[in-house]
Amino acid sequence: MATQLSLINNALILIGDLPLASLTSGTRAQIVATSLYDNIVQNELSKFRWGFARTQAQLTRVSVAGSSPKAGVVPEFEWQAMYYLPSDCLSLTRINPSMPYQIYSDIDSPETASTQIVYCNFGTATVNAAGVYPTKLFADYIRNVPENEWPVYFSKMVEYALAMDFAPSIRDSAASMELMANQYLNASRMARFTDSQQHPQTPIQDRPFINVRY
Repeated sequence: MATQLSLINNALILIGDLPLASLTSGTRAQIVATSLYDNIVQNELSKFRWGFARTQAQLTRVSVAGSSPKAGVVPEFEWQAMYYLPSDCLSLTRINPSMPYQIYSDIDSPETASTQIVYCNFGTATVNAAGVYPTKLFADYIRNVPENEWPVYFSKMVEYALAMDFAPSIRDSAASMELMANQYLNASRMARFTDSQQHPQTPIQDRPFINVRY
């Protein structure tokens, strides 16, 4: 089972450095590693539609009532509605029913939502491909998966990604960085292949451009 400390230590060993005793040791390696860690991990999770990280959730509409944190705010431009993305959302892959949308940042989002808001034209009058008028909007997205839920192939890829960035910062070694970059590419290809075998992509059922002909 992977942890932040075990992943960082494995990456340090890959570049020939000593493992950390803790994430608060105060050493140069610890400070650099923990500073870079979150961005590297979130970048790797967002790069690909990992099957273990894909999920779906019903979106909560942003109210414009007086009790809402967005009181008095109306959707901008051509958009008619706003919806909070889930707090664990790293990247949105699609919304269902399928329709055009735009994502904007919002620093006033509640703690249960992310700072990203989906602007779209969804409402009770939005008909889907089956001729049904849905009242709920769902999002397919990549979630921020905790380390203890990662499959082995993803953990190994992240270790090489960490080592690749640690090498110039901690070891000041361009040669080590190049070696780790090559190892990362191999691990990334293997991880994507393994993930695609274990988690086949679900075909999109909503086909408005096809169904409009009938």
